[in-house]
Amino acid sequence: MGLSRVWSTTDKDGPTSHINEKGIGWIIAAIFIIGETAGGGMIALSYALTSMGLIPGLILLLLCSGFSLYTALELCWTWKIMQNRWPEYRGDHCRKPYGEMAYRTIGRKMRSFIAFMICITQIGFATVLVLLAAKNLSILLHFFFSLDINQCYLILIVGLAVWPATMLPSPMHFWQAALFSAGSSTLAVILVVIGLAHDAPVCSQDVPHEEPNLLKAFMAFGTFVFAFGGHATLPTIQHDMRKPAHFVHSVVLAIIFCTCLYLCIAVGGYFVYGSTVGEAIIPSLQIKWIQQTVNLMIAVHVITTIVIVMSPPIQQVEALLKVPHKFGIKRFLVRTVLFWFVIFIGLSIPHFGPVLDLIGASTMVLMTLILPPIFYLSIRTQEVIWLQENEKNEDVAEPHHERVTFKEILRLTPKPILALNAAVLIFGIIGGTLSTITSLIRLADSDMAAPCYWQYFTKGLPFSGDNIGSVSCCGTYRNLTVSGQSPIGYCSHPDF
Repeated sequence: MGLSRVWSTTDKDGPTSHINEKGIGWIIAAIFIIGETAGGGMIALSYALTSMGLIPGLILLLLCSGFSLYTALELCWTWKIMQNRWPEYRGDHCRKPYGEMAYRTIGRKMRSFIAFMICITQIGFATVLVLLAAKNLSILLHFFFSLDINQCYLILIVGLAVWPATMLPSPMHFWQAALFSAGSSTLAVILVVIGLAHDAPVCSQDVPHEEPNLLKAFMAFGTFVFAFGGHATLPTIQHDMRKPAHFVHSVVLAIIFCTCLYLCIAVGGYFVYGSTVGEAIIPSLQIKWIQQTVNLMIAVHVITTIVIVMSPPIQQVEALLKVPHKFGIKRFLVRTVLFWFVIFIGLSIPHFGPVLDLIGASTMVLMTLILPPIFYLSIRTQEVIWLQENEKNEDVAEPHHERVTFKEILRLTPKPILALNAAVLIFGIIGGTLSTITSLIRLADSDMAAPCYWQYFTKGLPFSGDNIGSVSCCGTYRNLTVSGQSPIGYCSHPDF
């Protein structure tokens, strides 16, 4: 699509590329993306697909996958151009690459807005992961040790476990966490597929499907975007690579891999469990050891992913407060306050489902589908103008920085690229607006418990919880058991 000439500072042999000798390779970068992306949203995809209907749901899932891949590539291309044009972005560490894209393409105010949005997006993402980790931990403790601990205390336990890891400097320093995160989510999907195959002969004989409605369809949009919405972290990972230009390979591999995982779970859950599947597919699995191993793998995934997700907002705030790069009291205090703010939000909102939909439909749509096309079209047009000036005047040694106008973008961008980006923007703006409204409605209508601290100071907060670890049985009446066991005391919601 006419991209090869606009990488920046080109010569007759092709584009030059910045190299960071201490950076990570493109395979490790792909693992980072998989580790951050495939997890919290993955287990909710069956519910989203069932809520929307098979064909519309698959179309929407594949559109989100394709558009997310394209906008991720646009972020790669944008950052590569910026590194080649401005030497200050080639240093060992840039704390806010996404914000710098906004500055170079739109201006200072947009950079400040992006810093705020990255903090909101990633803090919301981290909150969902904390809630999911606490929920899975409660199920595991009940199953293996017959311990029923209140969700509120488990949120604090997760916080204490993850807190020290948030002190690590940047993604290149905790690649082991990404490896654990990607490995655990992949193993979880394999086990879910095995569980689906085991349950299919019985459950597929009676698979209920409710009529899709518009409200659920818009909420499904938020779930799908959340499942692919790691874009705020991508420039940070790319900057920490040895060869940032190779990040394109990382993105393609990671998103295709995640899409395959998502299709396995979403389609399998639709045909085996139908509308009996809840916000998470895990309780529907009827082999207890598989169910609990998947719970364990997801718990490992989300706990390690929290560290990756917290990196962008932490680095944004540290850059704002001019915190030194080396570890010290300032870094400790800033990261402690930010992380425990996430825990406080988790203690305030106990259900991850509505929060997941809202974050996916609002801030993640903005960061994933709307801003990357704007950044890329702008920086690409800047580059075309500079190359044209350089051809006319050989004395133009350095690219000047003048933000382009909308007319210049229309005039200098090939029509296929314009059409594709217009489609992405329309998809993101319309879908994001409608799904944000419906997610707010759902959040307001959901029957949520009072915040943990409110319970503690008003009526006391018992240490024990009420988790029973039951199975969400399949069938129209939610009482079919694959083992032939009586549904009474086994199924969570039998309806006779």
